[in-house]
Amino acid sequence: MNTAPLTSRELRQTVHCLELYYRKSQSQKDIARALGVSAATVSRLLKRAFDEGLVRVELDLPRREQLEAGLVEQFGLRDAVVVAAGARGDVKEELGTAAAAYFEKIAANGLRVGLSCGFTLYQTIRQLHERRFRDLALYPLSGESTLELVDLFPNTLVGMMAAKYRPHVHAWALPVQHLLSLREIERERRRLLRDPAIRRIYEAAQDVDIALVGIGLIDEGTPGFCSLAESYGVSVRRLRQLGVVGEINYQPFDEEGRIVDRPELRALMRRVLSVPGERLQALSRRDDRYVVAIAGGRAKLEAVRGAVAGRFMNVLVTDEDVAAALLRRAS
Repeated sequence: MNTAPLTSRELRQTVHCLELYYRKSQSQKDIARALGVSAATVSRLLKRAFDEGLVRVELDLPRREQLEAGLVEQFGLRDAVVVAAGARGDVKEELGTAAAAYFEKIAANGLRVGLSCGFTLYQTIRQLHERRFRDLALYPLSGESTLELVDLFPNTLVGMMAAKYRPHVHAWALPVQHLLSLREIERERRRLLRDPAIRRIYEAAQDVDIALVGIGLIDEGTPGFCSLAESYGVSVRRLRQLGVVGEINYQPFDEEGRIVDRPELRALMRRVLSVPGERLQALSRRDDRYVVAIAGGRAKLEAVRGAVAGRFMNVLVTDEDVAAALLRRAS
């Protein structure tokens, strides 16, 4: 990839190209003829302009501004994005598209970004534009994985996001371990944190400028938290008996948004080097930090309601069905 600054001639040519393409809606072939260059050169100029930030893309997705304002006022959020339910198909893809647009609006060069896990967050990263920002630092909010289960874990999503901004990005991973007993977990945690490099990554992950997180529901056959809980001997039925309605970054919470800290869940919650729910809540209270939770679909209503009650985020990206239900319940 060419990263040298545009020369004066290239800049003039690029501006002319952009005027013809975006303002006069001319085809690349017609622009090439007007500029006396090849169509391949026009394509390269347009791509370079986008990579250099000369072009800004604003998506005009169907949104519900009245619901957004209601969520902000009712729940003390910093911001809310509400998409039309089923506007263009799959709700997770819709949410991902909206969340990607929001991230690109608030992100800037040199920020630290943390990622949790899940399919909706995967859709968000898919919709990001390549090489839009430079010198982002990407961190996983958890290093947890297992030997048998496959899911969209934070380390995986960090790698995906890094590919969007390569080479102008710094990305790190946290160690992946599969330990069952709390004693083993605590012993391994102490050992890992004696490593200065790992400690720096773990501490930075707890103080990111923007955290992008999913909200998980509690249901049979759900990958991620529920499947992992099964491997720790905690069934979905038992989670419900304990009052768990959802999870965020593998931290289970009840309908009031309180972390469900029970002895049988502690090995699951104290996984190796995971940013705890309390830290997400602390970041959400800061005016200079964004914790963006992305979740929707009627099945996730109780989980989203609990997460909002617990103030695990200060920005919520959801759909109109969930937003309306949250506001009806609150009123």
